[in-house]
Amino acid sequence: MKKVLLFLFASIVMLSVNAQDDDDEMKTLFGRKSEVRGFGSFDIKVTEFNNENALFLGGHGGVILNKHFILGGGGYGLTTKNDFEVTNDNITEKFDLFGGYGGLVLGYIIAPKEIIHVSFPILIGAGGVEVVDDSRPIVNDLRATIERSAFFVVEPSVEIEMNITGFLRISANGGYRYVEGVDLDVNNISNNDLSSWTAGVSFKFGKF
Repeated sequence: MKKVLLFLFASIVMLSVNAQDDDDEMKTLFGRKSEVRGFGSFDIKVTEFNNENALFLGGHGGVILNKHFILGGGGYGLTTKNDFEVTNDNITEKFDLFGGYGGLVLGYIIAPKEIIHVSFPILIGAGGVEVVDDSRPIVNDLRATIERSAFFVVEPSVEIEMNITGFLRISANGGYRYVEGVDLDVNNISNNDLSSWTAGVSFKFGKF
């Protein structure tokens, strides 16, 4: 009986020590039990661009670390016609504006196991715009480019996501596209003209 009691006592002590060791173990993002999953999305964004209503199409994707942290990239292109007129010395010229942007996407998902949950992604990157003269003929499928400019962009967003299946999520999102570094002389297009609030939907496919 004494041997049994000693064995039980020794077992309890050993379990206590092991539990203490587990409690003292450092918690890291990339630990032994880290989960890495991937996804890709098709995104639709409604916004203003050069003070006109605009539609951007694109997508983003990457990995989800431990079901919460997003690390990836994305890109979007202007798909709607964005034209404007400039009058100088009683001469009116018509121009089109083309553009797009993309970059690194970081984010955090809150309560991803819930059917409806929230995530906070941010895109940090660069983009470009091109002003084309509509009055000049198209030669060899090339338009007459008047000006080009690159710019820096930051776009934080808030997403309300719904888990449809284990591999499909649909989200509604809203954010703000902040643009800096635009250098265009035509019509004095500025950073503010290309910065705007955004709203859209995303269809995400992957292993969540």
